[in-house]
Amino acid sequence: MDTLRRRIPFRLGDDGDDFDSQGNLDEQQQDALLEDLRKENNSVNRTYYTSLKILLGLSVILQFTSFKHNPLVTVFPITSKETALPLPIFFIILSLFIHLNLTLCLCAEDARVFLQLADPISPLSYQILYLLSAVAPTLSIYLGKPWQTSVWWCTTLAMVFVVHAVMDTIEQSNENIADLETMKYKAAGA
Repeated sequence: MDTLRRRIPFRLGDDGDDFDSQGNLDEQQQDALLEDLRKENNSVNRTYYTSLKILLGLSVILQFTSFKHNPLVTVFPITSKETALPLPIFFIILSLFIHLNLTLCLCAEDARVFLQLADPISPLSYQILYLLSAVAPTLSIYLGKPWQTSVWWCTTLAMVFVVHAVMDTIEQSNENIADLETMKYKAAGA
Protein backbone atom coordinates (compact mmCIF):
# COMPACT_ATOMS: atom_id res chain seq x y z
CA MET A 1 0.00 0.00 0.00
CA ASP A 2 2.94 2.33 0.38
CA THR A 3 3.44 2.42 -3.38
CA LEU A 4 0.00 3.88 -4.07
CA ARG A 5 -0.28 7.61 -4.17
CA ARG A 6 -2.72 9.08 -1.73
CA ARG A 7 -5.58 11.10 -3.25
CA ILE A 8 -5.61 14.73 -2.15
CA PRO A 9 -8.96 16.45 -2.74
CA PHE A 10 -9.01 19.87 -4.36
CA ARG A 11 -9.32 22.80 -1.99
CA LEU A 12 -9.87 26.33 -3.17
CA GLY A 13 -6.96 28.32 -1.81
CA ASP A 14 -6.86 31.94 -0.78
CA ASP A 15 -5.30 33.29 -3.96
CA GLY A 16 -7.08 36.63 -4.05
CA ASP A 17 -10.32 35.44 -5.65
CA ASP A 18 -13.54 36.92 -4.38
CA PHE A 19 -15.13 33.50 -4.05
CA ASP A 20 -16.27 32.08 -0.76
CA SER A 21 -15.12 28.61 0.31
CA GLN A 22 -17.61 26.90 -2.05
CA GLY A 23 -16.93 29.08 -5.11
CA ASN A 24 -20.13 31.13 -4.91
CA LEU A 25 -20.40 34.83 -5.57
CA ASP A 26 -22.62 37.02 -3.44
CA GLU A 27 -25.14 39.36 -5.09
CA GLN A 28 -22.81 42.36 -5.18
CA GLN A 29 -20.02 40.31 -6.73
CA GLN A 30 -22.43 38.95 -9.34
CA ASP A 31 -23.63 42.47 -10.16
CA ALA A 32 -20.05 43.73 -10.41
CA LEU A 33 -19.05 40.82 -12.66
CA LEU A 34 -22.09 41.35 -14.91
CA GLU A 35 -21.38 45.07 -15.11
CA ASP A 36 -17.76 44.38 -16.10
CA LEU A 37 -18.92 41.90 -18.76
CA ARG A 38 -21.51 44.40 -20.03
CA LYS A 39 -18.88 47.15 -20.32
CA GLU A 40 -16.45 44.87 -22.12
CA ASN A 41 -19.22 43.66 -24.45
CA ASN A 42 -20.24 47.24 -25.26
CA SER A 43 -16.62 48.16 -25.98
CA VAL A 44 -16.20 45.21 -28.34
CA ASN A 45 -19.53 45.97 -30.03
CA ARG A 46 -18.49 49.60 -30.63
CA THR A 47 -15.28 48.34 -32.21
CA TYR A 48 -17.28 46.00 -34.45
CA TYR A 49 -19.66 48.79 -35.49
CA THR A 50 -16.78 51.17 -36.25
CA SER A 51 -14.93 48.52 -38.26
CA LEU A 52 -18.05 47.69 -40.26
CA LYS A 53 -18.72 51.35 -41.01
CA ILE A 54 -15.15 51.82 -42.24
CA LEU A 55 -15.34 48.64 -44.33
CA LEU A 56 -18.68 49.69 -45.84
CA GLY A 57 -17.31 53.16 -46.59
CA LEU A 58 -14.30 51.73 -48.40
CA SER A 59 -16.52 49.35 -50.33
CA VAL A 60 -18.81 52.20 -51.41
CA ILE A 61 -15.78 54.19 -52.60
CA LEU A 62 -14.66 51.17 -54.64
CA GLN A 63 -18.15 50.86 -56.11
CA PHE A 64 -18.04 54.51 -57.21
CA THR A 65 -14.65 53.98 -58.87
CA SER A 66 -16.06 51.02 -60.77
CA PHE A 67 -18.31 53.31 -62.84
CA LYS A 68 -15.34 53.72 -65.21
CA HIS A 69 -13.55 50.38 -64.91
CA ASN A 70 -13.22 47.22 -62.86
CA PRO A 71 -10.59 47.85 -60.13
CA LEU A 72 -9.37 44.24 -60.31
CA VAL A 73 -8.43 44.67 -63.97
CA THR A 74 -5.86 47.25 -62.89
CA VAL A 75 -4.11 44.69 -60.69
CA PHE A 76 -4.78 41.59 -62.82
CA PRO A 77 -4.92 42.65 -66.51
CA ILE A 78 -7.26 40.86 -68.88
CA THR A 79 -6.23 40.08 -72.45
CA SER A 80 -9.75 39.88 -73.89
CA LYS A 81 -11.60 43.04 -74.82
CA GLU A 82 -15.13 42.17 -73.64
CA THR A 83 -14.89 42.14 -69.84
CA ALA A 84 -17.86 44.16 -68.63
CA LEU A 85 -21.33 42.89 -67.89
CA PRO A 86 -24.21 44.23 -69.94
CA LEU A 87 -25.77 47.24 -68.20
CA PRO A 88 -22.98 47.70 -65.63
CA ILE A 89 -24.53 50.95 -64.36
CA PHE A 90 -27.62 49.00 -63.26
CA PHE A 91 -25.51 46.54 -61.27
CA ILE A 92 -23.44 49.33 -59.71
CA ILE A 93 -26.61 51.13 -58.62
CA LEU A 94 -27.96 47.83 -57.27
CA SER A 95 -24.71 47.33 -55.36
CA LEU A 96 -24.92 50.85 -53.90
CA PHE A 97 -28.54 50.18 -52.90
CA ILE A 98 -27.40 47.02 -51.10
CA HIS A 99 -24.66 49.00 -49.35
CA LEU A 100 -27.27 51.55 -48.25
CA ASN A 101 -29.36 48.74 -46.78
CA LEU A 102 -26.31 47.32 -44.99
CA THR A 103 -25.65 50.76 -43.54
CA LEU A 104 -29.25 50.88 -42.33
CA CYS A 105 -28.73 47.48 -40.69
CA LEU A 106 -25.88 49.03 -38.72
CA CYS A 107 -27.44 52.32 -37.73
CA ALA A 108 -31.19 52.25 -38.32
CA GLU A 109 -31.92 54.11 -35.07
CA ASP A 110 -29.38 56.84 -35.85
CA ALA A 111 -30.90 57.29 -39.32
CA ARG A 112 -34.41 57.49 -37.86
CA VAL A 113 -33.34 60.22 -35.42
CA PHE A 114 -31.33 62.09 -38.08
CA LEU A 115 -34.25 62.07 -40.54
CA GLN A 116 -36.72 62.83 -37.71
CA LEU A 117 -39.00 59.92 -38.56
CA ALA A 118 -41.65 58.65 -36.18
CA ASP A 119 -41.53 55.03 -37.33
CA PRO A 120 -38.36 52.95 -37.25
CA ILE A 121 -36.58 52.29 -40.54
CA SER A 122 -36.56 48.62 -41.46
CA PRO A 123 -33.94 47.59 -44.02
CA LEU A 124 -34.40 44.61 -46.31
CA SER A 125 -33.78 41.19 -44.80
CA TYR A 126 -30.40 39.53 -45.23
CA GLN A 127 -31.96 36.83 -47.40
CA ILE A 128 -33.15 39.43 -49.91
CA LEU A 129 -29.78 41.20 -49.77
CA TYR A 130 -28.01 37.90 -50.47
CA LEU A 131 -30.34 37.27 -53.39
CA LEU A 132 -29.88 40.75 -54.88
CA SER A 133 -26.10 40.69 -54.45
CA ALA A 134 -25.85 37.30 -56.17
CA VAL A 135 -27.45 38.53 -59.42
CA ALA A 136 -24.34 40.18 -60.92
CA PRO A 137 -21.81 37.42 -60.12
CA THR A 138 -24.24 34.76 -61.33
CA LEU A 139 -24.77 36.62 -64.61
CA SER A 140 -21.01 37.10 -64.97
CA ILE A 141 -20.36 33.39 -64.54
CA TYR A 142 -23.27 32.49 -66.84
CA LEU A 143 -21.96 34.78 -69.60
CA GLY A 144 -18.46 33.34 -69.23
CA LYS A 145 -16.76 36.59 -68.28
CA PRO A 146 -13.16 36.50 -67.00
CA TRP A 147 -12.61 35.57 -63.37
CA GLN A 148 -11.63 39.16 -62.54
CA THR A 149 -15.10 40.36 -63.48
CA SER A 150 -16.85 37.60 -61.54
CA VAL A 151 -14.73 38.16 -58.44
CA TRP A 152 -15.31 41.91 -58.59
CA TRP A 153 -19.07 41.46 -58.62
CA CYS A 154 -18.78 39.08 -55.65
CA THR A 155 -17.51 41.89 -53.41
CA THR A 156 -21.03 43.05 -52.61
CA LEU A 157 -22.01 39.48 -51.75
CA ALA A 158 -18.96 39.29 -49.48
CA MET A 159 -19.97 42.56 -47.78
CA VAL A 160 -23.45 41.20 -47.08
CA PHE A 161 -21.88 38.08 -45.57
CA VAL A 162 -19.45 40.05 -43.38
CA VAL A 163 -22.11 42.44 -42.07
CA HIS A 164 -24.53 39.57 -41.45
CA ALA A 165 -21.90 37.52 -39.59
CA VAL A 166 -20.74 40.42 -37.41
CA MET A 167 -24.29 41.54 -36.61
CA ASP A 168 -25.16 37.96 -35.61
CA THR A 169 -22.08 37.90 -33.37
CA ILE A 170 -23.10 41.16 -31.71
CA GLU A 171 -26.65 39.92 -31.20
CA GLN A 172 -25.39 36.62 -29.77
CA SER A 173 -23.08 38.35 -27.31
CA ASN A 174 -25.92 40.61 -26.14
CA GLU A 175 -28.14 37.55 -25.67
CA ASN A 176 -25.39 35.80 -23.70
CA ILE A 177 -25.14 38.76 -21.31
CA ALA A 178 -28.94 38.73 -20.90
CA ASP A 179 -28.83 34.98 -20.22
CA LEU A 180 -26.19 35.53 -17.55
CA GLU A 181 -28.45 38.09 -15.88
CA THR A 182 -31.23 35.52 -15.65
CA MET A 183 -28.84 33.03 -14.05
CA LYS A 184 -28.15 35.21 -11.02
CA TYR A 185 -28.69 33.40 -7.76
CA LYS A 186 -28.99 34.26 -4.11
CA ALA A 187 -26.22 32.64 -2.14
CA ALA A 188 -27.18 32.43 1.50
CA GLY A 189 -24.18 33.24 3.63
CA ALA A 190 -21.96 34.10 0.69
